[in-house]
Amino acid sequence: MAVSVRFNDSELGLLKEYASLYNVSVSDVIRKATMDMIEDSMDVAILEAAMERISKEGSKMYTFEEAGKELGFL
Repeated sequence: MAVSVRFNDSELGLLKEYASLYNVSVSDVIRKATMDMIEDSMDVAILEAAMERISKEGSKMYTFEEAGKELGFL
């Protein structure tokens, strides 16, 4: 499926420079950026749901340092 996206000249120039820097196509840059944004949004939604569940259950959360000390790693 083809999708058309419009960019102004400065945006397109920036995309082309970035694509050239990494030796990929402009389409690849747009595809990767879009997929990364979607994945990041999904990760945030999963984290928020987990935080809500933990909060409702009254579970205790530990920082990395607290967990390391508790388990004898730090």
